Amino acid sequence: MQNYRVSLPLTDCGRGWRCKAGRWLCLLLLVALPVRAGEILGGRFKTVPDALYVNQAFEIHFELEVTFGSEVEDVRITDFPNNPELITVGRLETAVGSRVTRGTQTFTVHRFIAKARCHQPIDRVFQPHVHCMLVERRNAGFFSHWQSFPKQKQLEPFTLRVRPLPEAGRPADFSGAIGHFRLNGRLSQHIVQPGDIITLSLDLVGEGWLGDRAAMPVPPASPLFKSYPPKELLREAAHLKSEQVFIPQSTNATEIAAARFSFFNPATERYEESVAGPFRLTFGAAPAAAAAEEVRVIDTARPAVSAVQAQLITREQVDQTLRHSVPLLVAGGGVLAAFFVFFLLAGTHRVLAAGVGLLILAGGLGMGYRLRSKTTLSTRHLARRAEVRFAPSQTGAPLFTLNPGSTVVPLEQSGPWVRIDAAGRCGWIHADTLKHDATP
Repeated sequence: MQNYRVSLPLTDCGRGWRCKAGRWLCLLLLVALPVRAGEILGGRFKTVPDALYVNQAFEIHFELEVTFGSEVEDVRITDFPNNPELITVGRLETAVGSRVTRGTQTFTVHRFIAKARCHQPIDRVFQPHVHCMLVERRNAGFFSHWQSFPKQKQLEPFTLRVRPLPEAGRPADFSGAIGHFRLNGRLSQHIVQPGDIITLSLDLVGEGWLGDRAAMPVPPASPLFKSYPPKELLREAAHLKSEQVFIPQSTNATEIAAARFSFFNPATERYEESVAGPFRLTFGAAPAAAAAEEVRVIDTARPAVSAVQAQLITREQVDQTLRHSVPLLVAGGGVLAAFFVFFLLAGTHRVLAAGVGLLILAGGLGMGYRLRSKTTLSTRHLARRAEVRFAPSQTGAPLFTLNPGSTVVPLEQSGPWVRIDAAGRCGWIHADTLKHDATP
């Protein structure tokens, strides 16, 4: 170290002045003297947990030991696995550090955590290097300031070992999910009638990684139900939600089968299964009064909308409108054709034009009247309230109820039972419930 000699002129101003000048001189010498910067003492990596499988989510813990009181900035790691096809590593997040005493040496430990996931099996030893800025606080009398020093150091060897998923015991429906998951399900209603719309809501939630190929499980198909494809409502890294519509076709459809989801649990190191269901149905008594039969729209492609926004149109209104419109359209077409032919031939053959026009007019009106009569004859009305059943028997399952005066179209007859079409819904009723206003 270079020695500095400072000569101060002494005057007769007194001893107090000389002491004050000496103190300022010492302060300037302290600032000018070089100081020793802090150092990186060591560092290490580890994975939590220790045993890893492909696509398992885990954490990388990084500990950096530096001179006591030093802070670190702009931490950068090199010679570490950074191939995106091999591993995905998140950002290093600062964790709680600590002060550690080992023997006679006291130092500061800075801790960092990053989330990661390996896409392929690996068993390799890495020699990582750390690059950072070491920041220290310098005090000089009444003054203090921060100084930064670039530092780098080779860390302890880091072994990354990731095993493939075992083949033994792998289910046929395994989609690659790894972690621990729970499947829950519920029905929109449990007391139903044949033909009712039932919505099955499934919720798959847990910890881990579902994978890109993971799909919400569905119950096995059954001929007792008419089912629609499931509609996905939510997809996250470890959370799925879906809905599926089922319609029971008869009173024998008393149960929707269970839904099952398979996954690999790294904690137990084996394949496991989460089951929701089976879901039981109860067929209750038919309602006392049936409301107007509504056209039901089952949406399996878009998210469900509010019931207030849905406009309901009765099937009976549609059928009656079409039934009464066809004869009028035929008669109107005959009138237009008669006038067209009349004006086309009136210039050269007035008598022929009048005859052909009248003939076409009479044919159109006659056809419209015939269709009108046929429609009237094929339509019947109920004399009293009737239970529409699934089969032509008193023991047949009740499907729905029709009020007195309801319009029906007879389709076929089996003994005292008549199969009718009531606004698009078919079933069997007793012949005594029909009015004798027309012959089917």
